[in-house]
Amino acid sequence: MEVYKLRCTNCGAPLPAPKPGDSWIRCEYCGYTNKIVDASKYTENLKQELERWIREILPPTIITSTTVDVAARYQIFQNLIKPKVSLARANVRARYLQQLSQPITPLITSSPPPIDDSRRYFEEALKVESLKDFAVAEEDQKLLNETLVYEYLTAYLANMLRALSKNDVKTALKNCEEALQAIPESPEYSLVKERLRATHSMLSAVNELWNRNTTASLTLINNSVDLYKSLLQKVLGKAIPEVNPGIVEVEKMCAESLSNIIDSAHRLFTAGEDPLKMMEWFEKYVPLFNKLREAHKRPLQDLLEITARVKEVVYSKIGASEVSIVRGQGTYYIPYYVVEARFSYVKGFLLKKGAESSIKLLVVGIAPLVEGSVLDVLEVSAGRPIPPDRVEEAPALKLINELLSRKVKTSMPSQARAVPPLIASVLVEKLADSYIMNANNYYRGKITFASTSVGELTYIPFKEVDKRTLDFEGKLRIRLNTDLSSLESLVI
Repeated sequence: MEVYKLRCTNCGAPLPAPKPGDSWIRCEYCGYTNKIVDASKYTENLKQELERWIREILPPTIITSTTVDVAARYQIFQNLIKPKVSLARANVRARYLQQLSQPITPLITSSPPPIDDSRRYFEEALKVESLKDFAVAEEDQKLLNETLVYEYLTAYLANMLRALSKNDVKTALKNCEEALQAIPESPEYSLVKERLRATHSMLSAVNELWNRNTTASLTLINNSVDLYKSLLQKVLGKAIPEVNPGIVEVEKMCAESLSNIIDSAHRLFTAGEDPLKMMEWFEKYVPLFNKLREAHKRPLQDLLEITARVKEVVYSKIGASEVSIVRGQGTYYIPYYVVEARFSYVKGFLLKKGAESSIKLLVVGIAPLVEGSVLDVLEVSAGRPIPPDRVEEAPALKLINELLSRKVKTSMPSQARAVPPLIASVLVEKLADSYIMNANNYYRGKITFASTSVGELTYIPFKEVDKRTLDFEGKLRIRLNTDLSSLESLVI
């Protein structure tokens, strides 16, 4: 068996042909830079390992013979080769299915995948390939070919997942291309091929955006979304391990979220700004999103909502759409949600009876970065909250009503330092519920039922007081739980 190309000492993939005079060569599949002398030594050792492996499973007379008749080759395959290849096929297919049981998504991976030794699978593929001359029966040829498909797919998928865990989209894209080429044009592989085509289109879109080709990027990401939608229609309600509907749905939502970011980048580019701002923002936000997602057990659906809000901010800043803004002077435009809260409570000492109250709450959309994400309408922080039957007299309600009376639908100033919501509306509602529950502890359980409903999103302009404090006209203050630079990194 000849190993014609130099092989990467890190992942085992074929290396590109070195240029005359080169001492180093970079692997396109894992990014590792090899010394040519090391790659040559590894490739030579691999040849010797293949020869040893063949000698171990085949009789010496067969190895030295120049001709072996068909019947003999058939018997050799059945008795000596098939058991080993069948076991290899079962093991590599199990790993292949395990790889595809997780979403393959750029930038949004919440945790690095298990370290997979792709070199092992490339080496196993060479071993299997060296036995092709002994597979004379159609069934035996099919076994070898299937094993090779799974070996190569598993190797390229391992490299792709590792590259994505490092946000190396270009390397992931190269492995995705090779994986697609390794899949035969056969009905049994058609669905997994469609999935990887959708992934390839998504990775290509991100790669084109890094190249500032926003038109191509937008076309590719929309194509990816369409491919995922089409695939979902084919697999819903079916148990196909390679294309689990739940996993495909997650990948589709990833593509849709990226579509919002890429659309925003395209708008910035057409307005004369650098489109890479959006990818840089996204890369900074995703780690925060993943922390929130894990802490609150939230689905990827939240990211789709947040990126839609990001798109609204970008469109508003270039004058293409309008958002709700409270009139005022300020540099930092901070998102706030108005939440309607209704609750039933018990009043009276001897003759207890039920009553109801309703209030508005103001929840800041950058809750992970602030102290006290809910405006303290009930004065819980004072230790003696306003009684349930008098909540409608709360002074903070007057401030909320004043702010709402000053809101207008308009475009944001182009120089505004706007921060989009960092949490989805479901978490906003949870924060409001938690605030009511905390107040009820002071009321000694008098509140018997409470419901909250998230209303309109409004931006309020704030001025910097110090590196941890923002102020709106002396009426509303934000105290950051981190330095202002953390907020600045998420400004659009």
